[in-house]
Amino acid sequence: AAPRPAPIQVQAQPKAPPALNVPVQRFNDVPEPPPIRTRVQPVQEEQPSQRFADNGEGRMAVELSALKDMIEERFNTLAWLGSSKQDPIQSTLMLKLIRAGYSPTMARAVLERVPSDAGAAAAVRWVMDVLTRNLKVATPGAGLCDEGGVISLIGATGVGKTTTAAKLAAQCVQQYGAGSVGLITLDTYRVSGYEQLRAYGRMLGVVAHLAHDRAALHDLLNLLSTKRMVIVDTAGLGQRDQRIQDMLEVLDMPKVKKCLVLNAGAHGDTIDDVLTSFKASTLHGVVLSKVDEAVKLGPSLDALIRHQVVLRGVANGQRVPEDWQNPDAPALVRMSLGTDGKSAYDPLSADMGFYYSQAGAHGLPLGGARV
Repeated sequence: AAPRPAPIQVQAQPKAPPALNVPVQRFNDVPEPPPIRTRVQPVQEEQPSQRFADNGEGRMAVELSALKDMIEERFNTLAWLGSSKQDPIQSTLMLKLIRAGYSPTMARAVLERVPSDAGAAAAVRWVMDVLTRNLKVATPGAGLCDEGGVISLIGATGVGKTTTAAKLAAQCVQQYGAGSVGLITLDTYRVSGYEQLRAYGRMLGVVAHLAHDRAALHDLLNLLSTKRMVIVDTAGLGQRDQRIQDMLEVLDMPKVKKCLVLNAGAHGDTIDDVLTSFKASTLHGVVLSKVDEAVKLGPSLDALIRHQVVLRGVANGQRVPEDWQNPDAPALVRMSLGTDGKSAYDPLSADMGFYYSQAGAHGLPLGGARV
C-alpha cells in the first residue's frame, strides 16, 4: 500500500489586537476630526465604472474636509499665538479663567472689555470685580430664614435638598423657636424620603407632614399658614425627567417660592442643563450645595451669571445647621480663581487657540452685565 501523505501544516496568521473603541467627546469650539477611511476589498458588481466614480467622489469629499479642518486648526493656533504676543496679559487671563472652569464664552465676553491700559495686577482685579458685580447674591440680612414664607426646595437627585431643608429649619428654630417652622415633603418616590425629614423634625421639635398631591399640599399650607416659614421638600428628579413639569405645576401657587438646589461640583454643561430644565427665570433663587466637594467653583458661578439667578445660600458640608453660609460674592469669586491648575482636564497654553478663536463671533449677552 502507498504511504499516506503527511498532513499539510498551515501556519495560522496571528490575530490583530482588538481596536479600542474610546468614546470621544466633541465640543463646539473644536473642529471635528475627518472621518476614518478604511480600505474595502473590491466586490464584483454589474457596473464597476459607477462604483469607482462614487469612491472617487467620496475620497475627494474626505480630503477636502480634512484640508478644511487642518486650515481652521492652523488659523486658530496662529490667532492665539498672535494675540498672546500682542497682549500677553489678556492671554494669561484667558488661560486662568479656562483653568478655573469658566466657559470660553464667559471668558471672551469678560476679557473683551478689559481696559487696554491696565497692567497685570490691575487686569486681574478688574476681572474679579466684573465677575463679582454680575453674580447676583442675596443682600445681607435677606436670607431665606430671614424673609420666611413658603419655600420649596427642588432639584436633581442627590444634591442635598432634604439636608438643606433641615439646615433652614434649624436656623429658624434657633432664632424664632420650634413653633415658627413647618415641614412638608412631597417625596413619595424614595422609600426613606419621608422618614429622613421626620427624623430631622424630631430633633428640632417640628412635625413633618406628607403631601401626595396638589390638593393635599394646599390643605397643609392653609393648616400651617401661621408659621413664619414653611419648607416644602420635593422628590429628586433628573433634569431630563418628564415629571419635572408635573412637579412644577403642583408647586405653582402664589405663596410658594421655588429654590433650586445645585450641586457645585457638577460639570458646567450639567448645571446649565439643570437650570434650563427647572426654568431658571421662574426661580426665587438658588442654593449652592456640596461646595466642600467641588474641585472648581468656576462652572457653577459661570452658569449663575449667565442665567442671572439669585444665589440665596451656600451649603458646604453635612452638619446641621453649622455647614451653611450666606452668599458672599467676592469670596466665591476669589475661591473660584484660586485653582491650582494641575488637573488633567486643564488646557495648556498651546491648546488655547481652540478657545480663543473667533472671539467676536461668540459674544455673550450678559443681560445687563455691569462692567
